[in-house]
Order: sequence, then structure tokens, then C-alpha cells
Amino acid sequence: MNDLDDIYRLLAAPRTQQELANDYRTVLRQGERFLGPAAEPARPIRLLAEAIPPSATVNTAIHTLHALPKNLQDGLTEQLLEIAHRNVVDALGCCQRALELDGADHSYRADEWLPIVCDIAGPLIRSARPDTEPPTLVQVTQEAISWLSRSIAELDEHSEDAPTSLAEALARLLAVWTFTDLALRHRPSA
Repeated sequence: MNDLDDIYRLLAAPRTQQELANDYRTVLRQGERFLGPAAEPARPIRLLAEAIPPSATVNTAIHTLHALPKNLQDGLTEQLLEIAHRNVVDALGCCQRALELDGADHSYRADEWLPIVCDIAGPLIRSARPDTEPPTLVQVTQEAISWLSRSIAELDEHSEDAPTSLAEALARLLAVWTFTDLALRHRPSA
């Protein structure tokens, strides 16, 4: 497995908003494949509550990944990346469905928020560094959970800010997905 410094260097490459939007759609397709068709809960808050456990799992996996010694060769690094990757897909899918349901209730379309999600995610991804305290991706996963919690409270209060908070959470989840996807795709040849 490449060490984290290599992955962070790859993250620094600029991505267009279109590339990020394509990545976002890829995450949603992966979520459909992993989860299959499911009955939609009637409320967006329930979906966001369902996003908390996979987000917490992502947080733990990403934090542990950054705490491991460099160049560990026992397969743990890859397992942690796969766990984070799978769970970030689940969390992002729940948030997207919550945004869609809230949009149906408040006369907006979820896809109207995709450019905002990409505008937030782009700089997070480009500025990611492994040598900050905490490392950028550790902080981003922690922030995703905070934004999810804030979104739940705002939806409960019927706040106009709920879609903005959801976009913040989605952007951070997209940044984590980008990190795990790059790391998994750039495995050394066996």
C-alpha cells in the first residue's frame, strides 16, 4: 500500500467541479450497488440518524489509518481503507436521500446543491495535508459528523439552513471518499 504522503500528494492535484460532480455520482452509484433498493423512510431526520453509525466507522478507520506506522505490510492499511470507503458510501447515500426528501418538502431539488458540495469539497481535498495536527482527513471526518448532527437539529427545527448544513456534510464525505478511492486505486502491483 502506498504510504499516506503519496496519497496526500495525489489529492493536491486540482479537480474541476465537473470531475468532483462525476465522483459524487460514482459514490451514489456505488451506494445503490452496495445497499440495493430500500424502502425510503418518511423523514429526512431518520436518514441522517442512519448516516451517523457509518460516519463514526469512517472516522475510526481514518483516524486509525493515520496512527499506524508508515509502510505497514500486514494488510491492515488496506482493510481500514476498504472499511472507510464502504461506510462513506453508505453515509453519503443516506445524506443525499435526506436532501432529496427535504427538497421535496421545501420546493428545491437536491441536484441544485451539487455545485455547492463540489465548491466546498474541492479546496478541502486540494489543501489536505498529512502533517497537520490532526491530519486533514482525520479532521474532515470529524467535521462530517458535526455537520450531520447540526443537520439533524436544523431539520428538527425546520430551519432554512438545513440544506446548507447537509451540503457541508456531503462535501466532507465526498472528500473522504476521494481520499479512500485514490488510496485503493493506487495500490502497488503485487
